[in-house]
Amino acid sequence: MKQTLASQTKLPERTARPSARGFTGLLLDRVARLGAVHYPRVYGQLGIGKPALVSLAVLSAEGPLRQARLAERTGIDRATLVGVLNELEAQGLARRDPDPADRRAHAVSATAAGRRLLVRAARLEAEDDFFDVLTGPERATLDALLARVIAAHEA
Repeated sequence: MKQTLASQTKLPERTARPSARGFTGLLLDRVARLGAVHYPRVYGQLGIGKPALVSLAVLSAEGPLRQARLAERTGIDRATLVGVLNELEAQGLARRDPDPADRRAHAVSATAAGRRLLVRAARLEAEDDFFDVLTGPERATLDALLARVIAAHEA
């Protein structure tokens, strides 16, 4: 039998039971725990950590942002974000420029190299087998539903 990365991902025994069917929040928690074990191995090929990847994704989607706003959008503590941005800048994936509206602040943006890395990350995820139990339309529906829940609670 073929061993896939997803089939090797297991929850710690303490969270494997009881069934959470009917409890959407508990199901989401279980999927998040499985993903937290699985996806670092997938994205580890990129050479950056999850906070850096999340930051790049937000910067790519929302354009240049002040560091404080980026911290809010990513949920990354401001002090921690400084280190993440240092890592991204050192690799040429993001840059900080003085904010034209407030010279005391910095506007952070993804570079072309950062956007290329996100394309690579999307390709890695598309090739990954974690969600192979879903059809393409089911995966698209799941993505849309999760995005809707996120939008409702981040507003």
